[in-house]
Amino acid sequence: MTISRRTFIKASGGTIAGLGILGTLNYKDWILPALAEEEGEKVAYTFHPPNCGGRCSFKCTVREGKLVKIEPNEWPDSVQNKICLRGLSEGERVYSPDRLKTPMKRVGERGEGKFVPISWDEALGTIADKLLELTSKYGGESIIWAGSTGVHYPMLLLPQLLGSQIITMYDIGLDTTAAGGQSMIMGFAWSTTNEITDSVNSNMAIFWGNNVLETSMTDSAFFFDAKESGTKMVCIDPVYSTTAAKCNQWISLRPGTDSALLFGMIHLILTNNWYDKQYVRKNTSSPFLIRADNKTLLREEGTNKFLVWDKNSNSLQPYDTPGIYPELEGEYTANGIKVKTVLSAYIEHVKDYTPEWASKITEIPEKVIFELTKEYALGGPANIQWGMGGTDKWYHSDTMGRLATIMAGLTGNIGRVGGGVGQGTQHGTCWSMDVEFGGWELPPEFKAADLEGKFFEYVNKPNAVKAGVFQGNPIHQYFPDYNKAKEWFKGFEFIVAVDSHQCDTVNFADIVLPAGTCFESEYDIGYLITERNHVLLQEKVIEPLFESKSDFQIEKELAELMGFAQYMPESPEEFVRAQLNSPDPSLQGITVESLRANKCVMRLNVPNEPYRAFMDHQFYTESGKLEFYSEDFIEEGYALPIWEEPNEASPSNPLYEKYPLALGTPHTRFRAHSTYSNARWLLQINAEPLVRINPKDAQARGLSDKDFVEVFNDRGSFQCRCQLANDMRPGMVQISEGWWSRYFKKGDLQELLNPNINPRGNKLIFGPHIALLDTLVEVKRVEE
Repeated sequence: MTISRRTFIKASGGTIAGLGILGTLNYKDWILPALAEEEGEKVAYTFHPPNCGGRCSFKCTVREGKLVKIEPNEWPDSVQNKICLRGLSEGERVYSPDRLKTPMKRVGERGEGKFVPISWDEALGTIADKLLELTSKYGGESIIWAGSTGVHYPMLLLPQLLGSQIITMYDIGLDTTAAGGQSMIMGFAWSTTNEITDSVNSNMAIFWGNNVLETSMTDSAFFFDAKESGTKMVCIDPVYSTTAAKCNQWISLRPGTDSALLFGMIHLILTNNWYDKQYVRKNTSSPFLIRADNKTLLREEGTNKFLVWDKNSNSLQPYDTPGIYPELEGEYTANGIKVKTVLSAYIEHVKDYTPEWASKITEIPEKVIFELTKEYALGGPANIQWGMGGTDKWYHSDTMGRLATIMAGLTGNIGRVGGGVGQGTQHGTCWSMDVEFGGWELPPEFKAADLEGKFFEYVNKPNAVKAGVFQGNPIHQYFPDYNKAKEWFKGFEFIVAVDSHQCDTVNFADIVLPAGTCFESEYDIGYLITERNHVLLQEKVIEPLFESKSDFQIEKELAELMGFAQYMPESPEEFVRAQLNSPDPSLQGITVESLRANKCVMRLNVPNEPYRAFMDHQFYTESGKLEFYSEDFIEEGYALPIWEEPNEASPSNPLYEKYPLALGTPHTRFRAHSTYSNARWLLQINAEPLVRINPKDAQARGLSDKDFVEVFNDRGSFQCRCQLANDMRPGMVQISEGWWSRYFKKGDLQELLNPNINPRGNKLIFGPHIALLDTLVEVKRVEE
């Protein structure tokens, strides 16, 4: 059956209700019963796991065992009562004809996607035998477990019992966030900024490579709350994005030159004395002294404390000595060693990074750079919110994170109401980040194997991996230079895929297991998370459809077959109770019973105001200060950040003559990475991959709107239609990431992406990352 967009919107009231059920494929029988109230219907609650960051809580209506309506649940904080088009599409997707209905085994070539149905006994028995065989033969590290977006319950216990390698979502890399956070925290670099709800207290909010209105739709209300309160909203992006269109100011720059803009801004702040001297002296490492001989920071012998030059005594003093007044600028001689303050080093370092220089690099008018900087520095409080698919996905993205953090520190915008700097999408910063759940304890002899680097690096380096167990679509989503990655996976001895739909990863599997969605379970209680300052619980909404099983049940049955039953929880509820058995005060009084009594969502015991990072200005660094100088990178000549052209997508690259277009791969509201690629209701609105190209570039190549084109470079190609777009700069093309291979006429987007890895990333919290956006391509017309 096909339902038009008009019919869907009319049936749903244009908002949140009215999803269909499996039955006779007739509009009258399918849609209308969902809008009528009947006696005996059941209401259950679950939350959405597609990794868009929303983690919306759903109120689900079930009639005669079928899911007939999805609505936003009622949160204790009513501002969180939200749902987006991805959630609305789940009614169709749960009952999609694309669902994997039975276990299968491969009969074609690996990657070909040809299978025959088998029983659960055969499937699980084959997997258990093979994993035990591989563990015995090569060791547990020979098996790698990985998941992607859309996974209901990540399997984490069985891999530990086997001593396997476990890959998390952070394996893709977050270098902007990691580098920025490393100045403030030696550990998990996420909660380093203020909650998005605090933007109402800002005079300026800069959305830097952050299309929050497209990719974090459940936070849209907070964007508009801030704008209506008078916050000046600024978007810095090469493309006139959804967010840029709603901001007060859009600043378009050459792709990959964000750091050049920041250097120009920092130059203005330092040369015009627009920085907050009191804040900088008290809360940053600016007064610390850099040795001229070995570039390390000067320390006191015996205590190893950092030394500063005290103006009061005109002498060296440990930085934490009471009553001192550290000099911010100056050069001195200490025990025969020449030293200078960190701030003096910065002033000298940025002298050539002038606004005029930055204007030439970024292609932003110098006047715009000047006015933006002055307003940011002197008109605070101000915050900078970068995204996860913009500045983070360039080869040198760590530089942007460090510079933005330094600029926020210079202007006193860290640890301030209305301030902040950091990852600003997916409601990623909130009180939830500090919650410590209890865990399911395994005997100490069981633990996961150490990783051998990043998963995407394994293609090009020796490693122990012989087999993989994959939930979701990690093969397709985690790897650039996809043609090379596919050849690597074809050499695996064994691959298991667990998913509800036949995504690209499934095509590489030897055994395929059909998983239930977040609405389906064999148990009354499901998974538990903390999100948006609340705890959310999943209840069973409907029984598993077809022959599918929940991810929990699959892991449990495999563990039983492999002799590990005694170490596993009997049910998800037992696991959830272990999670809630925590001394964390924010979880006190929150139980399975209280959650179910409160529609499966309860607010944490946390303050009512927005989360604000480092209000006490006590940073989790060696010095306790916001650190502007990084000794970790002295060897790389990067203790002070430096400007570097993009690794590939740069006019200075000789490859630019052959491939003169930078490839953008933005996130979209229609998918969470590759999840929802086959959502039929969404495909009626966003029907096919389209490569967007500026009309000037299209004219130069003889292209018209909707022509079939090939986008290519030396690594690979894909074919789809093109779309002429006036809302982005010439010199780049753009296609939303996450499309499954089947939707291209030929090839796949992932084939083209830059696999080069910045070795500096090995010293960052999350490790190196994929430079997805640092990619050059060319476009040509092909016959339809």
